[in-house]
Amino acid sequence: MNPLTSTRFEQEKQAYWGMRDQLLKQYSGKWVAIVNGKVVAFGDKKMNVLKEALNKTLSEVGYINRVGFEEMTRQKRVRQIVTGRYDTRYDPPMPIMNVAVRAPLGTTIRQVDCIVDTGADLTLFRKEVADALGLWNFEWDEAEVSGIGTEPQRRAFLLAMVQIGEKEFPITIDCRSDLKEDILGRVSSMNLN
Repeated sequence: MNPLTSTRFEQEKQAYWGMRDQLLKQYSGKWVAIVNGKVVAFGDKKMNVLKEALNKTLSEVGYINRVGFEEMTRQKRVRQIVTGRYDTRYDPPMPIMNVAVRAPLGTTIRQVDCIVDTGADLTLFRKEVADALGLWNFEWDEAEVSGIGTEPQRRAFLLAMVQIGEKEFPITIDCRSDLKEDILGRVSSMNLN
């Protein structure tokens, strides 16, 4: 992670928790996005709130949480590959989807072949993808992440723009140096409409 980005993210997070009592009165159950210590967007759908906050502020860093449901939104699980390789000789082969990825305020696009994993609560990209696109500057979320048989680990999530077909939408991702494949998690929470 970029140390300056992480410092700003922590400041936005502290601002959220500093005003949480006020937020409970006004935004209970809603997603709120904090930029520069202020609520800049709120709503019922996380990705819509992220998109609105980004469009309004053009800020690389912010903090998002669901008011009153903080702990429920902070756990994500990923299946863990224990042994073996993906082999296209089997029928059916491992599902793969090519997606176009870019930084929220960037123009450089990278095509990424992702394993489609409907059992994953989040999308994960290899460190190389974040490095190539400069995603490390876009820290917006965090959660406890665990796989099968692993202990939860608090992870910072980065914001990226992902295009599938003709639709482009914001998504929070976990970028990791320990991955060999990119994983596209469930898209039900993404704004595909």
